[in-house]
Amino acid sequence: MKKIILSLFTLFVFHFAVLADQLAYLSKTDAERAAAFLEKQKKVGIYCGCCDNDVLTAVKITGVEVKYTGYEQYYEIYIKYKSKGELKTEAVDLAYLWVKTKGVGLQTVGKALGLEHDPCNTPNW
Repeated sequence: MKKIILSLFTLFVFHFAVLADQLAYLSKTDAERAAAFLEKQKKVGIYCGCCDNDVLTAVKITGVEVKYTGYEQYYEIYIKYKSKGELKTEAVDLAYLWVKTKGVGLQTVGKALGLEHDPCNTPNW
């Protein structure tokens, strides 16, 4: 019985570990593609569909930067944005950054770029 409970617990923890930070660390090529895509966007939504009780935050992008993580050959995307009159900069996970695209509708930036991930739930925008 203990082995069954331990196995279920391990699967549960592993499932959420896999969903966390799905597209936060990227290859240099993917990070540069994402930055070019984001620089063309006027507005994006920040929403973690795999997180409990998250609320979509629509933001106006004012800048995009690719930074080396310091770990192996991985890079991160940082966006500068305006939200509720406040300027912020933060690293983003492309699985939880949403855009409206013509012909497709609401999708993650990761999906728009053809990167594999699980956005879990789609927000209302």
